[in-house]
Amino acid sequence: MNSTIVNMINEYFEEGDFSGAISDEDIEKAERALAVHFPLEYKAFLKSYGSGGICGVEILGVEGSEYASVVEGTERYRKLGLPNKYIVIENVDEFVYCLNTVEGYQVVRWDDTSKKEVIRYSSFDEYLQDSFQEAIDNWD
Repeated sequence: MNSTIVNMINEYFEEGDFSGAISDEDIEKAERALAVHFPLEYKAFLKSYGSGGICGVEILGVEGSEYASVVEGTERYRKLGLPNKYIVIENVDEFVYCLNTVEGYQVVRWDDTSKKEVIRYSSFDEYLQDSFQEAIDNWD
């Protein structure tokens, strides 16, 4: 995670925004459940924060050894046709943001009606920084 993201979190953090740091074992358990390998940037977020976000942004992640919102969200959308190479990282109601776990690690927008995959960001960090900045701009 880049320093800009960490600074945003530190400045706008409120109690309960994140579930908390997660172990490598819990991350690996979630990866096995989804049969994917998470990109390094996403793993860094999980290790430090687990799941959650600031200013109303809610990133799905791993909350502990018994529950992972990224697994629950991804399995739900896979039943609706989401390709297996994607994991759901944010549900925005009319669509979801997904992280490509295979090639390029881009963040795509996907919805269960059109089934279209639209590349929105080149990396998880780019997505996270932009999402947090937009939320901060609207928060103030």
